[in-house]
Amino acid sequence: MSEIKKSGPPGEPHYVKNIPDFYIQKFHDRCEHLDNGCIYLKGNVQNNGYKNWWYRYEENGETRLRYISAHRFAAFISGKFKESDVNELCVLHDCDQHYEKNDITYRQCVNPDHLFLGTVKDNIHDCIKKGRYVKPPSYKGADNYNAKLTEKQAIWAIEQHHKITQKKLAEILNVNTSTIEMIHRGITWKHLPR
Repeated sequence: MSEIKKSGPPGEPHYVKNIPDFYIQKFHDRCEHLDNGCIYLKGNVQNNGYKNWWYRYEENGETRLRYISAHRFAAFISGKFKESDVNELCVLHDCDQHYEKNDITYRQCVNPDHLFLGTVKDNIHDCIKKGRYVKPPSYKGADNYNAKLTEKQAIWAIEQHHKITQKKLAEILNVNTSTIEMIHRGITWKHLPR
């Protein structure tokens, strides 16, 4: 029996019929009821405040291992939501309004009565409406994960602006010509002196 350890392609749907009762019972056994009505799943918390769950099932003679966020799993097994909706939409928390703005522990809640479904747009609007939106940090230069060059290379490319063609600079630095053009136009690496 071979076991596929990948969680599946992004967006691969989950089906309640594939979830053995053992994993549903195990999930419920690990739940802790809080005084505020939230239900937390015991276990490790991810850096983003959410918890994950997993289950195995047999398909075509092979064991499949699937990962899913704990609150999405709770929405699936609750029967409160249509399976297709849980697969297509975001699973949102309503209980976050009872937590401090900078407290993300509500993300551990798996109480189906504290969950609702919405689009990505609904999720963002809900976040803004509740004052929880935090603009992601903007990283400059080499700290930006899209950066193709180091700061020294970018400075050198700026210094060579009118001395070497953009095409030749791109060849020397092993990047696309558009990367050099964006530097010279001040679109990227704009914090560097020109």
